[in-house]
Amino acid sequence: MFIARILSLRKFLLSLLLVACILSVWALIIWFGGESPLKGFQYILDGSLGNHYQLLSTLNKMVPLILAAAAVAVPAWTGMWNIGGEGQLLLGAFGAALIGFSFDFGAGLLNIIVALVVSAAFGMAWAAWPAIFKIKLRMDEVVTTLMGNYIAAQLIAYLINKPFRDPRSPLAQTPYIKSGYIIPYLFEGSQFSATFFVAVGVIIVLFVFRRRFLTGYEFEITGSNSVFAELSGIRVKKMKLLSMLIGGALAGLAGGLLVLGMTQRVMQSFSPGYGFTGLLICLLAFNEPLLILGIAFLFSVLQTGSVNLQLLTSVPAEISGVLQAIMVLFVAAFKTFMVGRRDG
Repeated sequence: MFIARILSLRKFLLSLLLVACILSVWALIIWFGGESPLKGFQYILDGSLGNHYQLLSTLNKMVPLILAAAAVAVPAWTGMWNIGGEGQLLLGAFGAALIGFSFDFGAGLLNIIVALVVSAAFGMAWAAWPAIFKIKLRMDEVVTTLMGNYIAAQLIAYLINKPFRDPRSPLAQTPYIKSGYIIPYLFEGSQFSATFFVAVGVIIVLFVFRRRFLTGYEFEITGSNSVFAELSGIRVKKMKLLSMLIGGALAGLAGGLLVLGMTQRVMQSFSPGYGFTGLLICLLAFNEPLLILGIAFLFSVLQTGSVNLQLLTSVPAEISGVLQAIMVLFVAAFKTFMVGRRDG
């Protein structure tokens, strides 16, 4: 018991050191940009949490990040790598838009549910073929899912430029979805809507699923030791396929929520890289659902606050990407150090 407490204390102190190192390098980067680090941090916090509107904007930015990270985490539980969240999100968004401007089922809630189910199905379909290639042909899913992102992006570009382009718009984009599909904003002057609570609800469901359900336990065993799982009677291939399908569905759902809750259409450059940012968030959260919420919040604060930093100083808004990269590097080094010490 005493040794366990010493180890826990050591890990806690190392975590504090990690945070101190990250903040120190962040301060150095802001200083190199020509601004006082303390003022820089203040501008970032003011721009992301300074008032009611900015807080809602920060929370709203979390929605695609949370689900894109969850799309990586669930397959990772079974030892699968889903790097295709970006393509799955794009196809999910197009699926929601396609239903939204083509059909009307009368009731608003029914419209929204159908559109979100279709978006999840589109994302699931795009995750299915890399999973099948991995299970049946032993093709590396990192390569197939990564390449799938570029295929999906080109496919979406063709669809919104040719067969499904809005004839009334000079830009490459789909028609706007019908009003019955729009998820209404909850506060005037902000795009904050129930999509945030949907994303948080998904994380809570995943947490309970992983901790309390037999299939969640089977996911864990499959990821930690597939040979042992096979000998225990767990259908390893089925678990791997199922986890990838769930991951694809979550990424597709992220795209659907973006369309119904914010953009109301799909246009060129629809995603600024939500899928890849979600991958970073998942890695930093060590595939833990509740940690994903915290890391996604931090990323959203950096992205929202850096705009304010750019407005008030000479530091460009792109510094948020640099700060995120610094955090990833330090966390990766911390994790490598901890694993190395444990092996030794």
